[in-house]
Amino acid sequence: MMKKVLFTTLLALILTGCENDSDADFGGVTLGTLTGNLEINSQSSLDSAITDGTYLNAIGGNLVVSTGGSTGITVGDVKFISSQINSVGGSVTINTPDGSLDLSELTSVGGNYSIQGSDANDDKLLTVDGDITLNYEGDYDMPNLTSVGNILLTPVTSSASKNAGVSVAVAFINVIDCISLAIAGTSDAIGILDFTLFPVNDIAFGPGILVKSLIAPVATNIKLLNRSPLPSLFINAPNATNLSIATTAVNGNLAITADVSGTFVADALNIIGGNASITAGTFSANKCTRVDGNLSINSNDVSMTTLGTVVGNVSVIGLGSDTTANSVNFANLSNVGGSLSIDADDVNQNTGQPHNSGGNSHSHNSGGNSQPHNSGGNG
Repeated sequence: MMKKVLFTTLLALILTGCENDSDADFGGVTLGTLTGNLEINSQSSLDSAITDGTYLNAIGGNLVVSTGGSTGITVGDVKFISSQINSVGGSVTINTPDGSLDLSELTSVGGNYSIQGSDANDDKLLTVDGDITLNYEGDYDMPNLTSVGNILLTPVTSSASKNAGVSVAVAFINVIDCISLAIAGTSDAIGILDFTLFPVNDIAFGPGILVKSLIAPVATNIKLLNRSPLPSLFINAPNATNLSIATTAVNGNLAITADVSGTFVADALNIIGGNASITAGTFSANKCTRVDGNLSINSNDVSMTTLGTVVGNVSVIGLGSDTTANSVNFANLSNVGGSLSIDADDVNQNTGQPHNSGGNSHSHNSGGNSQPHNSGGNG
C-alpha cells in the first residue's frame, strides 16, 4: 500500500496535499507529488520534509530553500529532497551562500526562478514560465534552457579582484524564446548589454536572445545566434579573439570592435542598411551583398565575396605598423558610390582592371572600377 505522507507546518515549512500520483519506482520507493508549497530554512523544517521512505519528484506550489548562515543547515543536508525534484509548478527561490544546491533533476518551473548565493546544479532545466534572476559568483550558464520570460543577471562586483584571471561565462546557448536579457544596474532597454562592471570572458546567447548593443571589455569569446534583422548593431569587445553573429540583416549602422588578432564572422549577414565600421584581425561576411552607407574596415584579412554595391565610400587598411592588409576579397564589388581606397598586398575585386601587390591605396581608388561612379550613390 502506497504511503500517504502528512507534513506538519513547522516554522517556515508549508506542505499541503501531499499524495502519491505515480506508480514509478525509485530505489524501491514510490515517487510522490506535493500539491502545495515546500519551504526549508531550518533544521526543524528540514526534519519535517525528510520522511523515511518518501521522495518528492514534483511540487505543485512554490519551492523555497535557504541554507548556510544562521539556518543551521547546508546544501548537503537538503540534497535528499532537492535532488529528486523534476518539476515545480510555482516559483523557485534559492539562497545558498554555503554552496551549490543539487537540483540536478529539475527540468521545468511554472513561475519565477531565483538563485542567490551560489550557483545551483540545474543543468537539466529546460523551461521557466516566469523570469530568471541570478545573483552569485561564477558562471551564469544554463546549457539546456530553451524558454524563459526575462533573464536578469546581477554582477558580483565585490569579488572582481579576487577573480582576476578566472574565466567566467554567461551562456544561454539554447534559448529560443526569451523576452529580454538584462544586467542589474545597467540599461533595462531590450538588447542593450554593458558588461563593464561584470568581467566575463565568454558570452554565448541562443537564437531567442536579442542583442543590439554589447560592451564587453574583457570577453575573449562571443557567440550571438539570434538571426533576427536588427535596427543597428554595436559591439565593443577589444579583447575578443572569437566573435560571431548570426543576424541576417542590420538595417542601420554596424560598428564592431574586436581584438586586432581576433576573428569576426558574420556569415549570415545579407545587408547593412547604414554605415559599417569593422576592426578585427580577420573579418568575413560572405553573404553580404550591399552596404547602404560607408564601409570602413581595419583588418589584415577581409572576405566579402558577394558584396556588389557600397553606396558610400570604401576604405580598407591593415592593422600592422604599415597599415597594409594581407588580403582583401571583394570578388563581386563593382558599384561604389563614393571613393574606393584599399591598402592590401592581395586584392580581389571585380573592377575589370588588374591590381598590383604593392599595397598602394592610390592604386585601389574609385578610378579602378569597371563602371563610372559619382558621389550621389548607386552607379
